[in-house]
This record gives sequence, C-alpha cells and structure tokens, in this order.
Amino acid sequence: MNCSYRGCFFICLGTTLACVALYLKMDQSLDVSVVEGFMSTTPDVSQKHSLVLHRQSVNNTSAGSPNGTLKRTEANVKQVSLLEVSQKHPLVLHWQSVKITSAGSPNGTLKRIVWMNVPPWFTTAKSFDHCNVRSCEISTSEALISSADAVIVHGVHLPASKHPNNNMDQVWIMYGWESPLHYYSNTIFRSDWNGRFNWTLTYRLDSDIPFPYNRILYTGGTVNISDVLRRKSRSIAWFVSNCGTPSKREVYVQELRKHIDVDIYGACRSNKSYDCPKELSLGCISLLNTTYRFYLSFENSLCKDYITEKFYNTFMTSAIPIVRGGADYARLLPEGTFINTASFDSPKSLANYIKYLERNETAMGDILAKKHKYEYIHSESTEFDWRCQLCAKLHGNITRKHYTDMKQWLKTGKCIERPKDLP
Repeated sequence: MNCSYRGCFFICLGTTLACVALYLKMDQSLDVSVVEGFMSTTPDVSQKHSLVLHRQSVNNTSAGSPNGTLKRTEANVKQVSLLEVSQKHPLVLHWQSVKITSAGSPNGTLKRIVWMNVPPWFTTAKSFDHCNVRSCEISTSEALISSADAVIVHGVHLPASKHPNNNMDQVWIMYGWESPLHYYSNTIFRSDWNGRFNWTLTYRLDSDIPFPYNRILYTGGTVNISDVLRRKSRSIAWFVSNCGTPSKREVYVQELRKHIDVDIYGACRSNKSYDCPKELSLGCISLLNTTYRFYLSFENSLCKDYITEKFYNTFMTSAIPIVRGGADYARLLPEGTFINTASFDSPKSLANYIKYLERNETAMGDILAKKHKYEYIHSESTEFDWRCQLCAKLHGNITRKHYTDMKQWLKTGKCIERPKDLP
C-alpha cells in the first residue's frame, strides 16, 4: 500500500465512519410502522389482528443466518410481538409474534376532531402520543366544528338546543359509554338527527369504533392457591354507590344475604364501618386481596355487551368475580374465570354454590388458577383506546354509514328491563 502510516490511518478511519453512517441509515429505514395487512382501521374482533398495541421484542436477525448477523432483503422484515384480540373471546387480549414488513408512515394530513358537547372525564384524554397513527388533533371548541374532519356528539347528555349541520364531508360520531337506560336526553332520537350520525363510539363491540370499558390480558400466570385461601376470612364483598338501579341488583343482593354473608361497602352499606367513598374505591379493592374470597360484579343495567370496570378491577386481585349483567359473558370472556348468576335459578342456589366452594379447596382453586392466567390491562393507554381507533379510521378509506334510526340501534331490544331472576 503506497501511503504513510498516518495517511493510512485516516483513510481507514474515514472508511469506517462512512460504513457506520450507512449502517445506521439503513437500520433506521427498517423502523416499522405497520404493514397494512396487520392493522385494521376498522376494528373487527373477528379479524386475527384487529389492532396493533405497540412494538416490542424486535428481532433484527434473519432466521436463516446462524451467526446472528442481520440479513437485509428488499422486503425488510422484522419479528415483532403485537397484542391482538382473541378470536374466541373478544374481551381478551394476548401477545402474538408476527413478521411484518417495514412500510411508510401511516400518518398523513392532520385530522381535526371536535367535541360538540364534552363528557366530564375528557380533560385527561387529548393526546395521541400512544397511538400508531397520531396525526390527529382534538378540540372541545364548538367554534371549530365547521372546520372539523370528525365531530363527536356525547349522546347521553345532548342538550335539546343542539342541532347537526349538513356538511356531508364530515364524519359525525355518536358517543355513549352509559347503558341505553341512562340516556335521559332524547335529543339524539329527534328527526333532525336521524341519518346524521355516520359512526358509533360505544362500549358495544358492534360499534364502528368499539370501546369497551376494558379488556383482560392473557399471561398464562400462576397463583399460590393455598396462600390465597389461607389469608381470606370473609365470603363476599360488594362496593356500590347507586342504590336503586334498572337491573334491581339491590333486590337480588337483599335476597342473597338471607342465605350467605355479603358485606356492602359505600353509599348503600348497611354497616357504618363499611365506608368506601366512590372516589376511594381503588383503596377498597385491596380488601379483595386480603379479606374476601368473592366480589359481586353486578351491573346497574342488564344490556348487551355492558360490562363495566366492576368486573375488570377484580383481575387486579385474588377474589373471584360473581357477575350479573345482560352481556353474553360465555362468548366474551374465558370460561371458568368468573361465576355467573345466570347459571343459578335463584339467589339461594348461588349462595349454596358459594358455600360449597368455600368448603372445597380443589374446586375453588380451579377457578383461581384459571382466573390468574389473565391480568388487568389499562386499555385506554394502548392502541385499543378510542382515540387511536378513531385517528386510524380517519386516515383510512373512510366509509360513512347513515344511522337513520339511532333509537333502534341503541335501545330497542338491547336491555332486559324486567329481570326474571328475582323472587
């Protein structure tokens, strides 16, 4: 080589730096957005990969490369762990390892979303940072409705003074997280609203943007059953603040208490020492780890798909949930992880079964073992959040429906108004 030692050194150094820079540039080009085949902008629980939660466990090595070096091809592929909705149980998530191809960013022109009337909780739900598609902004200023790509209407408390506009280039969305029996305002059922809503955003899984109260995550976890049973001293707990409900759950519990102990906490308590203010309910949940074997996850309404946080919160604990609601629990959730009052012909029969479990460590252990294969997951901070679904949907191939009879879709035949399991 015709060069001095110093010259060769700098030539080699320059070549090395250039190679490193080229490598980094190529590596960045592999950053995965999501290939279209693995992401649905119109969530459907029947799809294998209904939504991507986030990216992790990235494996940059080719399966055919025994020395672990990166094998680059035209179709830059990465092995990624994604969360997907279970095909068998739509309210269950699990991890799936898939290969995806790098693609261009799905984000494009900024989409503006505007609330017509804002629900009280909305102050904490404005960011899209946790979403895969995040080129959206959201506003509570009604003055911006005319320039919005999408308008969200809070149907539960829509004032009579509100009217839709006729801009058919916009998507109008009916939002509601309460059961139909709590739509005290009938404004959205008026004739001027018929046909104006293009999408629905509710807890129901047949919504255009399904946003259930939560889901549970399959982890395959285990539990020390003997330890759990040894520290529990009481049978059933119930935390409740609404003492008069359409489901008549308070009547069911009154009958149940004739046959087994049920400790009631909160505004409906019968014992003054059982204080559990609604705003401190998570603190009371700790009792389900230390004291109680069972918890009543009774809904205030018996309506389609209506399963609230009462059920999901028990998956942060070692208590077994006893459910009473209008949802098809057997279809939506894993068998054997809960007890359903619908399986018993009376509150007395349920009480007898609970007593049997308390005498039979094997039978109770079987339920606990199945339940602890699943964990609580806060889906509102994931890609399953309504904001992420809505933003992705606005950036997809938009198909506008027209709900010509919102009352028919929302209410008619969707709830049991006269419970049949009461004496």
